[in-house]
Amino acid sequence: YENAKKGIERSLKKLDTDYIDLYLLHQPYGDVEEAWCALEEAKEEGKIKSIGVSNMTVNIWNKFIPNFKTIPAVNQVEYNPFCQQKELKELLDKSNVKLEAWYPLGHGDSSLINESVFTELANKYNKTSTQIILKWHLQMGFIVIPGSKNSEHIKDNFDLFDFELTSEEMNKIATLNKGVRYYNGTEEQLQGYAAWQPEYEKE
Repeated sequence: YENAKKGIERSLKKLDTDYIDLYLLHQPYGDVEEAWCALEEAKEEGKIKSIGVSNMTVNIWNKFIPNFKTIPAVNQVEYNPFCQQKELKELLDKSNVKLEAWYPLGHGDSSLINESVFTELANKYNKTSTQIILKWHLQMGFIVIPGSKNSEHIKDNFDLFDFELTSEEMNKIATLNKGVRYYNGTEEQLQGYAAWQPEYEKE
C-alpha cells in the first residue's frame, strides 16, 4: 500500500501534472490487494481518473478481482491475431472491462504480418498489413498500443478510419489464433518476481 502510494506520487511528479487519466497496476505480484487499495484511494482523491491492471490471466483475475472494491477499467495484456485470449476476453466483456493490447503486431513478427489474409486485405483496401491488423483490433473493441520510432509508421498507425473490415474478413482473421505468446513469462512468474524492486526503492 505504502509503496503504491509513493509510486503514484512519483508518477504525478515526473509527469508534472495534477492527475493521470489512466493508471495501471503493471504486474499482478506482491501485495496486489493493498496496492489496488492505494489506486482506489488516489482515484477517489481525483489524482487518477481511471484505474486498471496489466497481465492478469483468467486465473489471476479470478483470484484477485472478487476482493476489489472497484472493478478495473482496463486489463492490458498481450493480444494479437496469433495470441487471441478468447476466454479472457469473454471474462472481461462480462464486466465491461476494456482489453488493451500490447504486442498487437506480434512484436513485429514477419510471419504474422506477412500472413496471406493480411497481404490480400492490404491490397484490397490500399493499406499495409500492419494497418489491417490494427484495424482488426479496433473493430474487436480493443485499445491498441503499437510502438514505433519511425515517423511514417506512426502516421500509418493513425490512418485507420477510412475503411472497414467485413464480418467475413473479421471471422477469417479469428481463425489465425495459434496461442503463440511472444512474451514467454509463465503465470507463476507474473505472480511473483521476488527479486523485483520498484525504482524508488533502488535509488
